[in-house]
Amino acid sequence: MKDLIRKTQEFKDLRAKAREAIAAFEDGADFDFTIDRLAAIGEKMNILLG
Repeated sequence: MKDLIRKTQEFKDLRAKAREAIAAFEDGADFDFTIDRLAAIGEKMNILLG
């Protein structure tokens, strides 16, 4: 079931947002801001997978 969820567009969009947050951090974004963004994305992913 989790594999099916990971293939949905919503999950792929969340994964893309996480990658964008990491790329922004590598470009100099604030650490705390990046962690907050990633935490929110991870929470949504857990809800989808739960």
